[in-house]
Amino acid sequence: MTAYAADNAASTAGTATTKRTGTASSDTVPAGAVVVWINAGAGTHVVTLTNSATQDGLAVGNRTISINATSAKVGRVNSLWGDANGQVAVAIDGTPTEVTYYVLGGV
Repeated sequence: MTAYAADNAASTAGTATTKRTGTASSDTVPAGAVVVWINAGAGTHVVTLTNSATQDGLAVGNRTISINATSAKVGRVNSLWGDANGQVAVAIDGTPTEVTYYVLGGV
C-alpha cells in the first residue's frame, strides 16, 4: 500500500505535482485533499473511496466517482472519511492503470 501525500498547490507561481498511477486497490490519499482523476481509457472507470466515518455508530457508505472515457473529474476527499491515520483508501475498477491522478493540498 502506498500512502500518497498531497502536493502543496497553494503557490501563486505554480507547483510541480506528481502524477499517480491507479491500482485496483491498496493506495491511499489524505482526507481533505483535492484529487484530479484522469481517465485515459476507452471506457468508463469507477473510483471508490473507502469511507471510515461512522454516524451514530453506523457505517457510512463509500463514495464512488464515475469517470467517463477520456475525461477528468476533480473533487475534495471529505475530511471526515479518513482512517486512524487520516488516509482514505482508493480502489479503481477495470484496468486501473488507465486512471491517473494528482493529489493536491493547500487549496
